Amino acid sequence: MDITILTVSFPLDVETSSEIQALVRKSEVLEEIKYDQVLNLPVITDPLLKGFAVLAYAGDEIIGVITAVDMIGIHSYEWSALVHHDFRRQGLGQALIQELLRNFEIRGCESELALTLKESQSGASFLLNEGYEWNFSEATLKAEKRADASSSEVDIVPFTIERQDLTRILMSAFGDSEDEVHTMIEFNVSNPSRHVFVAKKQGEVVGTVTAVEEGDKLWITALATDPLHQGQGIGSALLVFVQEEGSRRGSEAVMLDVEIDNDKALSVYEKAGFKPTLQVDYYVKTPTAN
Repeated sequence: MDITILTVSFPLDVETSSEIQALVRKSEVLEEIKYDQVLNLPVITDPLLKGFAVLAYAGDEIIGVITAVDMIGIHSYEWSALVHHDFRRQGLGQALIQELLRNFEIRGCESELALTLKESQSGASFLLNEGYEWNFSEATLKAEKRADASSSEVDIVPFTIERQDLTRILMSAFGDSEDEVHTMIEFNVSNPSRHVFVAKKQGEVVGTVTAVEEGDKLWITALATDPLHQGQGIGSALLVFVQEEGSRRGSEAVMLDVEIDNDKALSVYEKAGFKPTLQVDYYVKTPTAN
């Protein structure tokens, strides 16, 4: 059987997206594993998404795919792969990666992370065989939206002119440089599906969170509290606020990702009603791998 491999830049058209989803649904039935999240299926038709998909066709059917997302446009890609069960161990995965790496070179990729689900033993084995090694893991947590119950002690409002305070808090929380934080802020405020909020206490900016609309889910990202105000319930108030925001926007659920060894954050999220739904493992290319 002749197999064709090609690359398509995001956003994908509806027909191609549907063909990828058909492959995912078949794999879901066979393996009882949901690949939607690691393949970024909810957003691959988003006109603002940066990145590309590598597709393997047998006739008119997609039998393999890699989606590679450059989330904020800094040439830093996260990617994941899926091959039809009947075509595994036949070199198709290696061919997809060759095309992936060719695109990385063309597009000026500066860093990459490969994603696989904890439940996918074949995914982990494949990455190890291709010269990748485990780096860290994140748990995806889910909570139901909730009715208005915000604390009156913390005012949470849309971000407007608080750039200096926001930059300081994000730099402290994530260890990023000032330029990196500014790039992230610009990306978030310029994307209509992303909503940046700041928490204020007696007029002082003490925290921030970004809520991201993705299909019927509302995702929490860039949650941070001023170091001088930690332990005062700011983070919990931000979590409750986004859950309320999910209700206001008609979202089915509120989601977030957290590294599995961050016990302090996990405890806060669990108290706010978040429960784990899956684990994503992140791999990096080993220094000796070609």
